Amino acid sequence: MDDLARQEAQQEPELAPLVCTSCATEVPMDTDSWPENCPNCNRPFDLRAQFAFCRGRDAFIAGQELIIHIAPTRREKNMTTSDEMEGVQYYIQGYTALQQAFQGELAESQRQLGIEMVAAMVRVFQQHGMVSPLEAAYWSYLMVEMTSQLECETLAEKLANSRRGIIGAVLRWRWQTRKTQLEKALAQIDAKVRLLERQIKFVEKPRARRLAR
Repeated sequence: MDDLARQEAQQEPELAPLVCTSCATEVPMDTDSWPENCPNCNRPFDLRAQFAFCRGRDAFIAGQELIIHIAPTRREKNMTTSDEMEGVQYYIQGYTALQQAFQGELAESQRQLGIEMVAAMVRVFQQHGMVSPLEAAYWSYLMVEMTSQLECETLAEKLANSRRGIIGAVLRWRWQTRKTQLEKALAQIDAKVRLLERQIKFVEKPRARRLAR
C-alpha cells in the first residue's frame, strides 16, 4: 500500500452515535458526557452494548480500509500481505466487539449493520481458515434472513398502498406471489439457523435475529 493509502486507512473514523432502541433517536457521541437516557423518550441506553457496537464498527472500518485495497486475485490465491494481516487483526477486534454488542440491546439499524459487518468479516476469516464452516454458514443465513425480511416488509407496504384497477391488480398479484415465496424461504432459513445454533452450541448465543416485528 502506498503512503497516501496507508494514511487514509489510518484516519480515525467518525464516531458512531448512540441510538435509542425505542424511538431510534441518534445522540452524537461525546467523550466528555455520555447520556444514560434517551433525550427524546427518556428510555435508558444499554451503554455496554452501545459502546461495544461503536468499537466493533470502528475496528471494522479500519480493517476494511486496509483489506479493500488488496486485489481480489491476490486474496483468491491466498497470498497474504502485511496490510491484509493488519486488516484481519482489526477484523478480529471488530468481530469480538460486535459479539459483545449482540449480547445486549441494539437499535434495529445497528442490528442490521452489525449483521452486515459480521457477515463480511466472517467471509475474510473463512479465507484464512479462522472460522468454522458452521459459524460461517450461520452468519451467511442471518444475512439472507435479514434481507428477505426487509423485502417482505417492503412488499407488504406496497400491497397495503396499491392502487385499484387492472394495473394495480397485476402488481398486487406479483407482489403477493413474491411475498409468499419469501415467507416460505424464511421458514426454511429459520429451521436451518435453529439447527446451526444447536450444532454450534454457543456459550452465549448472539441476539442478532429479529423473529417477529
